Amino acid sequence: DCRQPAGIAGTNTSTDRSNGGSAASKAAVSDDGTLLTLRHQNLRAFSISLLSSSSISANLFASITTLDVGNNELTDLPGLSSLSNITNLILTRNWFNVLPTEIGTLSKLRRLDASRNFLRPNPTSLRFDDLRALSELRQLDLSYNQKCGRPHHRDLIQGEVPQLTDVRITVWEKICSHPGAYVGSSAAERDATLLRSQLEAWGTPQLRRRLVRDFGEKPTDPAAVDRSEVMRRLLRCYHREGLLELPVMTRSNDTHDDDQGEEDESSSRSGSNLNLNGGVGRRRTIQVRGTPVRQELLDKLLIELRSWRGDRTRGGSETHRERPSIKARCYVILRAPDANDRKLEGQVPDGSPTTAVSRRAQRVAKKMERNRRLWDMAMEVMTEVDPDFATRCTEMAVTFGFTGSPHIDKQNCGPFYGLALGDFAEGTGQVCVECSARVLATVDTKNRLGRIDGRYPHWVMPYDADEERFSLIYYETGGKFVAPGPAVFSLPT
Repeated sequence: DCRQPAGIAGTNTSTDRSNGGSAASKAAVSDDGTLLTLRHQNLRAFSISLLSSSSISANLFASITTLDVGNNELTDLPGLSSLSNITNLILTRNWFNVLPTEIGTLSKLRRLDASRNFLRPNPTSLRFDDLRALSELRQLDLSYNQKCGRPHHRDLIQGEVPQLTDVRITVWEKICSHPGAYVGSSAAERDATLLRSQLEAWGTPQLRRRLVRDFGEKPTDPAAVDRSEVMRRLLRCYHREGLLELPVMTRSNDTHDDDQGEEDESSSRSGSNLNLNGGVGRRRTIQVRGTPVRQELLDKLLIELRSWRGDRTRGGSETHRERPSIKARCYVILRAPDANDRKLEGQVPDGSPTTAVSRRAQRVAKKMERNRRLWDMAMEVMTEVDPDFATRCTEMAVTFGFTGSPHIDKQNCGPFYGLALGDFAEGTGQVCVECSARVLATVDTKNRLGRIDGRYPHWVMPYDADEERFSLIYYETGGKFVAPGPAVFSLPT
């Protein structure tokens, strides 16, 4: 939830990034002065020292016992030592692969929530020496740090930091190996025509809500009903409504006694004895067409894309694809030359070191240098259709042979634009997106820019694999968060 917590009163949280607003002005303090929050502020780098020049006084600093910087993109937190009375530190949903440098100075810290980061169970990442020095520390939450997901990791951490009484981890091998939890290890391995594949992109909480809100089922207890059972019940609901079709009516058990005919017929209608994982989705589909692009621009862009394909130095090689969880023959992500400057604007003090950002920027710059002509041509197309989005676009995925792959783009802060080019047949290779539980939209992006919210499950419809299909996906990360919806933005044809 990106809304400001109840009971919070602070400075303006709607600072316009384009005006260089300081991230410090987005800080909020609870009414009793004990909670300082910078949650959901798109921070990639931030120093606590920035707050000293804001409206937060030194006396108020002393009263703060909880700091919440969750749901950002932070990798460190300089100046943390100035909040010496903190007992509760919340770092959840960031990019930490090492705990903050100054964590060892928080002598009163009792609870550390570092869940959903990129931490590892070793002395460097978890700073065991620093944590051992925190005599008051009792709880460490490392849940959903995938590298800290083995059963023995809890014992290892408690052995290194003996004062801990509560170490929380997510045991990944138990979740991922549970029979039926997922079909296919990634979107690339899933048949996009199957309803289960289309639903697989959703998290389990969303699937539970769908059972209740859309199909009127009773709420499920996560302790008693796991993901595989939630999916089974959901597919059964679709089957009952005729929105899931089984090409071959195969029962879970191959043989039945002759005298079970009447019972089997009833079970078939309800779907209770059927393996529904192979069922084809038959949800209502609306057709949408993107905005046409001037042919002259398309011709130039297609020539450039054909030049890019196969060029390993530019990311067009079939053997060095980025994002392997998506099924595509070629895949590379280009980042806007000024994207880092936009995200860091007002977030770090003048003169602060940004070594990590600079190294990443150097790699991005080299890739952009090799593809600058392609980027400029693609932005020329976008500028003619949506000049405002052209100034906000931070990344562009360039692909060849993208097929199927039902997925959700979790890092996007708003809708994306898609453009497809090549000799693939009209009426094929559209982008399909889920609009609601029972409705899909197919968006024709051939030689057109279609605007789609990728935070809903979406995939590419079938087309002839021997035909040529390039695609450009323009998107934004790290900007002002836009609430998801609608899934498509053009009127149906």
